[in-house]
Amino acid sequence: MPLLPVLEGLHSAEAFDPAFLQAFLDRVRRLEVDPDGFRDSLRGRIVATVFEEPSTRTRLSFEAAAHRLGAGVITVADPKTSSRAKGESLRDSARIIGGYADLIVWRHPCDGASRLAAQAAAVPVVNAGDGRLGHPTQTLVDLYTLNQAWGGFEGRTVGILGDLAFGRTARSLLWGLTLLGARVVALPAPGLDWEAGFEDRVAERAGYRTVRVSHPMFRSWTGSEEARLLEPRGVRQGTLFGDGPPRLERLDALYLTRLQEERGAVAERGVYPGLRPWQLEDPLLADCLFLHPLPRRGELPESVDEDRRARYFEQARNGPVVRAALFLALLRPDSWQLPPLVSLPAGSPEPDLGPCPNPGCITRSEGIRAPWRVAGRRHRVFLCAYCDTRIPVEYVGCRSSRRVHPLHSPAVLQIRPENLRPYRSRDEALADGYVWGGG
Repeated sequence: MPLLPVLEGLHSAEAFDPAFLQAFLDRVRRLEVDPDGFRDSLRGRIVATVFEEPSTRTRLSFEAAAHRLGAGVITVADPKTSSRAKGESLRDSARIIGGYADLIVWRHPCDGASRLAAQAAAVPVVNAGDGRLGHPTQTLVDLYTLNQAWGGFEGRTVGILGDLAFGRTARSLLWGLTLLGARVVALPAPGLDWEAGFEDRVAERAGYRTVRVSHPMFRSWTGSEEARLLEPRGVRQGTLFGDGPPRLERLDALYLTRLQEERGAVAERGVYPGLRPWQLEDPLLADCLFLHPLPRRGELPESVDEDRRARYFEQARNGPVVRAALFLALLRPDSWQLPPLVSLPAGSPEPDLGPCPNPGCITRSEGIRAPWRVAGRRHRVFLCAYCDTRIPVEYVGCRSSRRVHPLHSPAVLQIRPENLRPYRSRDEALADGYVWGGG
């Protein structure tokens, strides 16, 4: 199976590893304590920031980080002023900009854009937010903010509230929290849950399970008193017997997100969940830190700003130091070495499995074939290598044995990745000369 190269840079929180995250958080603390010791670490380097969507905190914090380290900055802050407005392809833009800079920070409205850009650019590309897919550097900021308060994540419980379907910060944060051992309560606004399979993929990678918990306050947020809790396997529930899910007694942090209207999100019946004054007195939130990636709307009233539990402005202030640490990790590995990120393959373009089912995928806007990659240890899952959308595959052949099996067959797990040959139908496999291997 011909594989495209492993992607360079940082594109997804899926690439995080517990050892990397722990070491990274320690390094950020070191940089925060002694900023002058790194002030000229990137002198002579150039960072390009390319933002094809509006941004305040992310763009300015990346640029502030580069300046503080002594790097020069070139920027595209409005795509209407670049050749993208003339129809230039993303890959051509990446090739050109990669010739001017040592690293590119890219924000784009389409899912998977930074991965496509990384294939063309000759320098590392950092995802500053791509469509609904992810925002990995925001997750690093969020984790550092929590680590400042807690010093660790095991035994902590974090609720993620709001638009999970289109909120890229929520999606990335789930990866980060589970890899560090925190428990996570999914609190989607009605009709705005993340897609089927995403949570299972995160849980399998982190060694987690999903159980149900309850609290009366959840009803005002999600429409139900019950919610899903992701926790490490082996954790013993406090309530072993009863008529329903155990009651959740506390949240250590609540991560709020706004409605992503620019991506088509719609509040059901015009109502969107958030913090309300009466909720602040509930014991569930007694010692709960409130985080928000900002900007905010009505889900986080200004009356909360002076509350001792509010941490969202601290989050924003942490942006430059966290992103400076990432620049050092990518551009100065000689003096700022960290454990490696998990390799994220660019996937295989053959065989052609048809267009990506996700209308927001970068392959749709760029008019290119969607390469696929494989995920899952217990069950094979075929994903678009750019946007992680599940590709409908029903049968899998083995190139060496020339046998084909149903996707759910245990035999599929025994096939080496380079020998996988996915099919949408059994007839396609038989027409290619494969023989039925059974389920």
